[in-house]
Amino acid sequence: MVTQIPSDNVGAPTNPTAPAAGRSGGRIKWSQLAFPMALVAMTVFGLIAYPTFRSLDGLLNVLSFSSILMIVALGQTLVVLGRGADLSVGSMAGLSGAVFAVLLAGGWPMWASLLGALLLSLAIGVIVHGLLITKLRISFLIVTLGTFSLLRSQVQVVLNGQSVTVDAPMLDSLANGRWLGIPALVWIAAALYVLVVLLLRCTGYGRALYATGSNPTAARLAGLPVDRVIIISFALCALLAGLAGLLLVGQLGSAQPTAGAGLEMSSLAAVLLGGTRFSGGNGNATRTLLGVLFLGILNNILFIAGVSSFWQGTASGAVLIAAVAIDRSRKE
Repeated sequence: MVTQIPSDNVGAPTNPTAPAAGRSGGRIKWSQLAFPMALVAMTVFGLIAYPTFRSLDGLLNVLSFSSILMIVALGQTLVVLGRGADLSVGSMAGLSGAVFAVLLAGGWPMWASLLGALLLSLAIGVIVHGLLITKLRISFLIVTLGTFSLLRSQVQVVLNGQSVTVDAPMLDSLANGRWLGIPALVWIAAALYVLVVLLLRCTGYGRALYATGSNPTAARLAGLPVDRVIIISFALCALLAGLAGLLLVGQLGSAQPTAGAGLEMSSLAAVLLGGTRFSGGNGNATRTLLGVLFLGILNNILFIAGVSSFWQGTASGAVLIAAVAIDRSRKE
């Protein structure tokens, strides 16, 4: 049996007799226009209504604010492409920052503390998420919902419910510094974006991930290592969440018990809003980038308008529901 696997899946149908993607009776579906129209309309509104939004500093603030979410959302993209979701990324980020702070306070060298926090995140992604989901066939929703609660509890245990101040000049430079006038966080997020694009477009893993998300049974019959692909996706997602947690510590100058809270919903909203389908096998990192920018611009406008930060969670929740509704309406 020979199965053709798309090398650069951008959502095109594999069946040559199927109608062109995004068309129904020769007309573009409204659901494909809803997101770009909303993004353009919101950007235009911000440019007209708020002078600070038009400045270079305003743009850099949006990009910097969105960088942590972008890093987490890139990992979430890999998982969603494989027909999954990781509901624990916020807790993972919090635990990574907490472990780093405690190790550093305990006398560990900076590099060892960073490496220890990242290795812990990677191990949880491989052993807890990857193996439980692929080998024991437990639903990814159950596993990651369980670790969402478990890891958040461990953050409280590790930090003893209190913030821990850290003295980490290198991490502070990465999180708050500027390179060539642009926030370092933006450079880091951009570099990771390029790496994920190359991973999906130019590697066997990327092609196998699209095939696994499109049809896991057919991928197995074609001889693809489906379980390994899923494990790698959850491992990379956990690793990126752990990195985001370290950068959060650098931003705040301390490890907070509530650090990373809400990142799971925001990252899923960005991925789905951008157009990556929850059913798997269809999407890419660029779509996620657009979804992150949408949320970043929305939150920035709310902040400039003086809307209470308590309402930002309401906006993110509403956007997530809208993203899932649009995702459902895109299906053939």
